[in-house]
Amino acid sequence: MSLDAYIEKEDFRTAKPSLVVLVKLLKELFQQKRFLGLGILFVILSTASALYEPTLFGQVIDDGILKRDVGLIERLGMFYFGLLVIRAGSLVFQAYFFEKLAQEMMQRLRMKVFHHLQRLPLSTYDRTPVGRLITRLTNDTSSMNEMFSAGFVTLLGNFLLIVGTLIWIFVLNWKLALVSVLSFPILIYFSIHFSRKLVTSYRETRMRLSALNAFLAENILGMKTVQMFRREAQQLARFDETNEQYCQDQMASVQVYSYFQPLITWCSGIAVATALAFGGNKAIQGQLSTGELVAFTSYLVSLFQPIRDFVDRWTIFLSGMSSAERIYGLLEWEIEPDQTKPLESHFQFNRGRGEIVFENVTFAYNGVDPVIRNLNLRIAPNEKVGFVGHTGAGKSTIISLLLRFYPPTSGRILLDGVDLQAIPVRELRAVFGLVQQDVFTFSGTLRENISLWGDREISDRYQRLAGAIGIEPRLDLELDERGSNLSAGERQLLSYLRVAEREPRIWLLDEPTSQIDSETEKRLLEQLFSESAQRTFLMIAHRLSTVKQMDRIVVLNRGEVAEMGTHEELMKLGGIYRRLEAVDREQRVSM
Repeated sequence: MSLDAYIEKEDFRTAKPSLVVLVKLLKELFQQKRFLGLGILFVILSTASALYEPTLFGQVIDDGILKRDVGLIERLGMFYFGLLVIRAGSLVFQAYFFEKLAQEMMQRLRMKVFHHLQRLPLSTYDRTPVGRLITRLTNDTSSMNEMFSAGFVTLLGNFLLIVGTLIWIFVLNWKLALVSVLSFPILIYFSIHFSRKLVTSYRETRMRLSALNAFLAENILGMKTVQMFRREAQQLARFDETNEQYCQDQMASVQVYSYFQPLITWCSGIAVATALAFGGNKAIQGQLSTGELVAFTSYLVSLFQPIRDFVDRWTIFLSGMSSAERIYGLLEWEIEPDQTKPLESHFQFNRGRGEIVFENVTFAYNGVDPVIRNLNLRIAPNEKVGFVGHTGAGKSTIISLLLRFYPPTSGRILLDGVDLQAIPVRELRAVFGLVQQDVFTFSGTLRENISLWGDREISDRYQRLAGAIGIEPRLDLELDERGSNLSAGERQLLSYLRVAEREPRIWLLDEPTSQIDSETEKRLLEQLFSESAQRTFLMIAHRLSTVKQMDRIVVLNRGEVAEMGTHEELMKLGGIYRRLEAVDREQRVSM
């Protein structure tokens, strides 16, 4: 998949307008009122102490130095030292409380995102690269954390400092202030212009980063294939192209920002030069004291430093807002549909009969080309049914429909007389136990991978099934990534044990013995069927020896039931099943 394809997919879920996201962020902020209130209090204290400093300098000149009042100079010096202590302490506490606020928010947000990811339909993961989702949970939350811990507090403090300074210079001399801020309309105009460009640039950069991480995740997971087919050079070239485009997007935001800083310096120079020219003239005429001119100029010089800091943090804020748009956009992805009200039933499904009925079921992944066509089938309680057919016949799709990974395009599926779509997903999936062909392992011990960190102890069923396969139980074995230190038989056994320990009412076996030999397969299934005699079994298999002992075999062809019966009955028909059995027999002979 090319980077452009990743970006196109990312744009498919467009972020909400920034104002909507800002409202959501403010709601998150006000959930931590104590930390927010204390942080703002110390911001106000540090701002107030900083605002009084230039006035203090003017008093030292007019009332102390010019009047030669040493005592006043000493008292003002001590007062200035006190202001510094208050300001330094306020900066420490405001940093602490806003960092605490940011960490609390990000902790809740990460939990909210992860919880939401668990509730998304599996079809979402089929079409969404994993790297993109990882970016949302890591890079985007990190960017938001920086926005609140560093960007927000500085923005708030500098905003108060800018507003306070403007008010103060107008109080000191409104005429001189009016002349000095003539360059502000230019600064405001370009600030709005550059901010819009930065928002666009940061959104594009975040999407590129998401695509880059998706590309990396895909290729790291597929590294075995890359090395086996010696495609390192080709993949490196693709990554170079992806990386170069990400770099260009980063540079676009840097370029916009680099234009903004000289503009501030230029406006600052105009304002100070104007104040010195007009203020100096008024001081000579006696309309302005020397201390007032010094205080006014100090205010004006100090005004542009918080503006510079404001711009610096504004870029962090915009970057964080872009990340927030993506995260809240993810939280709006449609979750798996479920029944919110409890099902009114006189029995629990996981203790029910285990009857399954397909009524005129048709299903198409793309909504156009059916994979299952007008399927009508009844599976009796405790019946063992095998499904066979050519690749693409729709065998695995039946399992996906039963587990409600996808809803039928038309028709309905009944479980013990109740439509699957009316059963809560959690209750429905407690009925089924899926033994997968490809077993996913988590970091941890074999025991933890079987129980999946549940409270239940591993029963002696493990020893019996392990004995049937002919392997030694090693429950405390620490698994390597993807279970690479397990044999194929042990990984297959792990899949069985995960299901067996939960005692499902209906077993779904999807190529359950693909990793073990025929003799071991026979012993394992005999042991399984004897321990779960009063259970319904649905088995998908390409190896026909696996389904010969089933009560009934359903032969699928292009999504339809072509043949149905026992092994002996299907062999007598001389149709698709017999041809499949002949091919299967030839393969076993050739091995």
